[in-house]
Amino acid sequence: LDSLLQEVPRLLTMVKMENVESVSWLQGRQCGLCQGLAREPVSTDCCSAAACKSCADKHLQEHKACWNCESQVDVFELEVDEELKAGIDLILKSLFSCRICSEPCHRAVVLPCCEGCPVCRGCGIKHITSNRNCWTCGKASIKTEDLQTDKLLREAQDFEKENEKHSPEMSDKLFVRQIGSLKDQISRDEKSEIVKSEGEESEEGEVNGSTKAEETKEPDRKDKKEKHESSSRKRDRSYSRDRKREKKKKHKEESRRDEKRKRKHRDRSRNRGRSRSRSRERDRSRDRKSKRAGSEEKAPTELVAKNGLGSLVALQKRIRIENEIVEKKVQDKIEEHISSMVTQQLKVRKADIEKEVLAKVDLARQNMEEEVKLEIDLMRKARESEEKRKMDEMNAKMAEKEAALDAERKKLAEDRLAILENQMRIEKELQREKKKQEKKVKQEQMKILGKDKSRPKLSFSLTKN
Repeated sequence: LDSLLQEVPRLLTMVKMENVESVSWLQGRQCGLCQGLAREPVSTDCCSAAACKSCADKHLQEHKACWNCESQVDVFELEVDEELKAGIDLILKSLFSCRICSEPCHRAVVLPCCEGCPVCRGCGIKHITSNRNCWTCGKASIKTEDLQTDKLLREAQDFEKENEKHSPEMSDKLFVRQIGSLKDQISRDEKSEIVKSEGEESEEGEVNGSTKAEETKEPDRKDKKEKHESSSRKRDRSYSRDRKREKKKKHKEESRRDEKRKRKHRDRSRNRGRSRSRSRERDRSRDRKSKRAGSEEKAPTELVAKNGLGSLVALQKRIRIENEIVEKKVQDKIEEHISSMVTQQLKVRKADIEKEVLAKVDLARQNMEEEVKLEIDLMRKARESEEKRKMDEMNAKMAEKEAALDAERKKLAEDRLAILENQMRIEKELQREKKKQEKKVKQEQMKILGKDKSRPKLSFSLTKN
């Protein structure tokens, strides 16, 4: 069950992080009216034109016509496009993330050459100090003083921290800026590839001849024209679902071409080193032969060199290169056919897989709900039994405490009675002693006054002897 739940997001969300870096994929999520990010995308039935829900409602209330083909459309006919809605969270995450560490930007900075590619300040300084070039276009001789603060991104991050949500205006500006930076990057790559291809053609023209150079230039011109036409079409009109699919195919073909070109460059660089060493050996051998042969053999060799045919080894090399080119073209066609077959099978199987996954998810959810209910009942019963046991224990303790209090009260009452008895006894004794003392005092007074018979009488005389 856990493994199934872990696989659900991977099967349902078919969007990858690589799509965020493609211009066609991003423009497919762009509103056809406000040119911003379509957060709640809706599409029409007439031409499948996409736009924000709010923009589409306002447009249809005023004009009551499609913004792309101008056919009559009602507000109730608009449908939410779930395919476009699936990648919006990923786009918002990429707008606020660093281009080096792929984490949320901390103190975002940019370079003047690539203003739409922000990075963390620490990541940018580390990259520049180690490589001395731009992290997107590869421009050389860059210093840390060239870094500029990305005010737009920092303001958007501050707004998100204060309000706990993204600002739609700022996020739209960041979205448009990212598309523009990607277009600039593609144009730079095309120019660099054209320059490299022209340099390579000039170097290979000495070996392969003028005919091969013309054949390589013609497809490059055709590619330039096709790219220019595609870019003009992108600016003129919005993109429908069919056009988006075509753009995705073109993007895949371009990535494959780039990989093939890189491989060719690597193979050519290796072959150049080998060809140079071989050419040196050939030159030495030719010099030796020319010295031995004499003046008669120099004339035909000069004619051959002037005509551009080269020696037997050069002819063999040219034939081998042409065979490799033919083999690569055949392999490319085979790969394209296989990729088309795989995409068709995936489209057919996608609906069935989604249904199976949703059914399994529903069953898993029901089982989880039942298990949770049982666990809640068991926990409630256990809690009631524990509360009852605790109440019984509390009642028993209270009864014991009350019995102990009653015993202490009895003891206190007995102690009070004993104390009162002692006080009464002491008072009686004090009274008795008091009476005895009073009697003694009276007796002494009687003796002094003579009233007592036991005391002798006193007599006084005034005669002198």
